[in-house]
Amino acid sequence: MVGGQGAEQSDKATSADVAPKARPNEDDAIAYAVSLSGLVNEQPGTLAFYQATFADHPSRFVTYDDLRKQGDLLDRESLKALGLRANVKLSAQFLATLNDRGRADPLGAASVIGLAISTALCTLRDLANMQAAGIDLAKFHASNMAAGPCTAAAKLDGQTIPLSDTPMLPFDTCPHPDQCACRYQAWLSMLED
Repeated sequence: MVGGQGAEQSDKATSADVAPKARPNEDDAIAYAVSLSGLVNEQPGTLAFYQATFADHPSRFVTYDDLRKQGDLLDRESLKALGLRANVKLSAQFLATLNDRGRADPLGAASVIGLAISTALCTLRDLANMQAAGIDLAKFHASNMAAGPCTAAAKLDGQTIPLSDTPMLPFDTCPHPDQCACRYQAWLSMLED
């Protein structure tokens, strides 16, 4: 937990600039992140695949490598037909969840989808832990990954936000959810003075 000076409120954005939503459950967080990736189809069973795969995440961490291997692995001929090397591990079930954009690069899609889901679920867990500990404020830290923070994250960087107003991560306006490493940190208001 961290204390310190309050964040400047002048020309910086507030959490109201990024529309907060009611805290979702794990299945809703997964659905949010899958949709945010823009790489999956809307076929029946698609969300169920991701919800089952990430059911125990983050306590049992699911990597992008684990994600793309969930289910029955494609044989060499199927992989070659997709333009992939014969030694690639890719399941038919994962491939079936992807839209045309995702199928164009299924290995990259696994990375994007996996990180977006992981970020959403880890954020959900962290905020729930803060709430359980009686913390009412969170300090927002913008991502410093390769693409840098998105516009919304950059505006909120360093600000303290009431826990009830914290938007899900990655933000729904984030252009690169595959690189989001934004996070909330517990903040005790009594330490601000």
